[in-house]
Amino acid sequence: MVVTLIRATVLYVIIIFLMRIMGKRQIGELQPSELVVTILLSEIASIPMQDNSVPILHSVVALFALVAYEIFSSVIGLKSNKLRAFIQGHPVIIIRDGEIDIKALKKLRISLNDLVSLLRQKDVFDISQVSYAVFETNGKISVLLKPEHRNSTVKDLGISPSDKGMPFTVICDGAVVDNAVEQSQFDISKIQKLVLSSKIPVEEIMIMTVNKDGIAYIARKDNEN
Repeated sequence: MVVTLIRATVLYVIIIFLMRIMGKRQIGELQPSELVVTILLSEIASIPMQDNSVPILHSVVALFALVAYEIFSSVIGLKSNKLRAFIQGHPVIIIRDGEIDIKALKKLRISLNDLVSLLRQKDVFDISQVSYAVFETNGKISVLLKPEHRNSTVKDLGISPSDKGMPFTVICDGAVVDNAVEQSQFDISKIQKLVLSSKIPVEEIMIMTVNKDGIAYIARKDNEN
């Protein structure tokens, strides 16, 4: 039992490490080759956890080899359009000026019901409003609406709002997030002054964000929970 637990822990740490190396894509955003490697990683890792007679080193070598192949193919793909197209495929236009390309759908083996469902997920319910729809290599759909159906922007309205930048979460659950403080480009002393002015101890702060103008948002923990 202890041996199984140790082997599972070792494999868990290695898989997390290898997934970090592969990147931060979500499952729905994986390219075909990345999805294959992800599935194989889980399959190979499960074998030594189920059978203690299988040397764990064999699985570790196989895991690292698979990730090495994926990284190698990714690097080569950056330099070779043909190899990248072979591994990942090409984006395909499936709607052009409100007209569905039936041949493209048949080639992709996508039914009209599937297409309508994908459009609904993009909040598009009227195909005639679509200027272009592109089926991406990761299985998702990108939609460009016709100009008259797009949401107005501040530029369209002739407004020039000030850019306050992205708020950074510098304190989370009573602890200072050092990486966020560094990214916010504020000195820690500036953060401390904002905390002091709020009269809330750091350990009682649920979340604190600060933007580039030094404007902070602070939410206190609910002490009753």
